[in-house]
Amino acid sequence: MVTAHDIQNNKFKKINQVNKLGLLGKNISYSFSKNYFKEKFENEKITDTTYENFDLESIDLFPSIIENTKNIKGINVTIPYKEAVMPFLDKINKKAKAIGAVNTIKVTKKGKLVGYNTDCYGFKNTLKTFFEIAA
Repeated sequence: MVTAHDIQNNKFKKINQVNKLGLLGKNISYSFSKNYFKEKFENEKITDTTYENFDLESIDLFPSIIENTKNIKGINVTIPYKEAVMPFLDKINKKAKAIGAVNTIKVTKKGKLVGYNTDCYGFKNTLKTFFEIAA
């Protein structure tokens, strides 16, 4: 039960807060991500998080996503914006900088945008598994 004390101490907003995650791209209606995460969240009984497609005609519209999407916590990035989004970020992970592309953006508690590239980890682990099997 929510009490007046909870509302006064801002606990009510935290209880009803819906975190937002999403996919940034262009012409991404084909993407399975939105439905995948919707089903995953339902199966895992995660009720405080949604996953949306941010289908932008131009990367110049990216700041409006950040400004107008309340409680956005993270974004996956797909082609053609993996490189183009980098100038909009506050910080870029060392590996992502070396690769020259970002596929994951974390929004910090202070609202800063930090870019990462997780493709390299998946690729590395795939090769590692292949070479372990071949050995």
